[in-house]
Amino acid sequence: MRQAKRNNPAWQARISARWAEILLILLMVLGFGLRLVDLTDPPLDFHPTRQLRGAVVARSIYYQLSPSPDAFIQQQAVNMRNSVADLEPPILESLVAGGYLLVGGEQLWVARVLSSLFWVLAAVPLFALARRFAHPAAALLAVAYYLFLPFGVVASRSFQPDPLMAALLVAAMYAAYRWSADRQWKWAWWAAAAIGLAILVKAFAAYFALGVMAAVVLAAMPLRQALRDKQVWAMLAVCVLPAALYYLTKGEATSSGYVQNWIVALLPLALEPGFYVRWVLFLTRLLGVAALGAALSGALAAGGRARWLLLGAWAGYALYGITLPHQTTTHDYYHLFVVPLAALSLAGLLDLLVRHMATQPGGWRAAFAGLMLAVAFFGAWIARSDMLGVSYHHEPPYWERVGEAVPRDGRTIGLVSAYGNLLSYYGWRTVSLWPTTPELNLAGLRGNQPAEFEAFFLDRTEGMSYFLVTAFNQLREQPELAEYLDAHYPVLNQGDGYIIYDLRPAAE
Repeated sequence: MRQAKRNNPAWQARISARWAEILLILLMVLGFGLRLVDLTDPPLDFHPTRQLRGAVVARSIYYQLSPSPDAFIQQQAVNMRNSVADLEPPILESLVAGGYLLVGGEQLWVARVLSSLFWVLAAVPLFALARRFAHPAAALLAVAYYLFLPFGVVASRSFQPDPLMAALLVAAMYAAYRWSADRQWKWAWWAAAAIGLAILVKAFAAYFALGVMAAVVLAAMPLRQALRDKQVWAMLAVCVLPAALYYLTKGEATSSGYVQNWIVALLPLALEPGFYVRWVLFLTRLLGVAALGAALSGALAAGGRARWLLLGAWAGYALYGITLPHQTTTHDYYHLFVVPLAALSLAGLLDLLVRHMATQPGGWRAAFAGLMLAVAFFGAWIARSDMLGVSYHHEPPYWERVGEAVPRDGRTIGLVSAYGNLLSYYGWRTVSLWPTTPELNLAGLRGNQPAEFEAFFLDRTEGMSYFLVTAFNQLREQPELAEYLDAHYPVLNQGDGYIIYDLRPAAE
């Protein structure tokens, strides 16, 4: 009887599903543990400007929520918060501030834990979606790629909204795929809610959401029917309404300025053939050449509704890159959602490989499994080595010293690292920013580059008493600025890694 049970296909399927779930949990535990490596190192390993902006905002929220705040520190934290731009609603920052309350103080590792947790939990809908159009073993391999890709490991634990946005989009893709199969209202609400939250977390999620929803809707029904379908219109409303309400009421000025300066003004870059070469090279550096080619092939190899879903997401990404040509080739975290998208696309190709290997003798199947484990382990080891390879524990004391050196009896402008966020967070001082060389180049692309340096300098430093320099590499790239400062202004203070010029008239 036991032998008959073992030969029962339904029983074998249940056992295979149970083992797949166990392996999924194991991969998630390992992926989460990997992201906790070097947990307390300052978050300067990946786009410190962006991460410390979130830290400044979270600190302000924390000191306003703290049951016994120091009045002076609280006001300072609020002032620092007002010095950074409102790019999106502070959802992650508020969660981090709540974490500070739970652990009893401001600990930046809380943000790493939360971002890592969001990313790792998204492996569940990713696996659930992949196994609906691919073999469970192929779905597990896709999860392994998602969790252990070195770029994904470092970026997914960063203090910025992108990991949460990507996790929500993965959940949205799963719900949208389920909706396209049976058109049930519950899946319509789940898909729309996940997309609405993703766009609220970061507005650029709208590109991917547009591609995904357009693909699943058109795969489920003709366009004429879709235009009359109540579920389609309900999903559209839920997707758009939360972010629309926020950006129209809270962030209108900042959002419109961003759109004009960073999208509209730089769109001509997308007309250059070299842009697409740089884009592909940039993407292959993040994902791997073979993985990118395999992912695109896998999207085509996936059958039925899965193919439309994946191709819709890739189409959304293509539109995203074309309308954001500058960020596409300079900011790697703008490509973070491509990691789960590539993983899902790989499942389509891995399915063919796994099904072929299933017909081979046991020894060859074992060799294949060992090879896949070695590939995943290699990626994890590279990520671990990158995180442990550099320590940033020396940075906070340095910026504290700089903050103490900056005079408090006047306004300061500076050529400062990380857009001044390092100084704001660790040194508790804000300075106006002198443009970096890339910003001056972008100003030229926008057609408003200054024609005369002295007039430009006097205009930018009007009302300023001091000029701080910590980014000496940028100063070397602007020799005209260095010569002008040395020729016209005395050095007020100079220390290890900084110099402060006195811009006040000599009579003062």
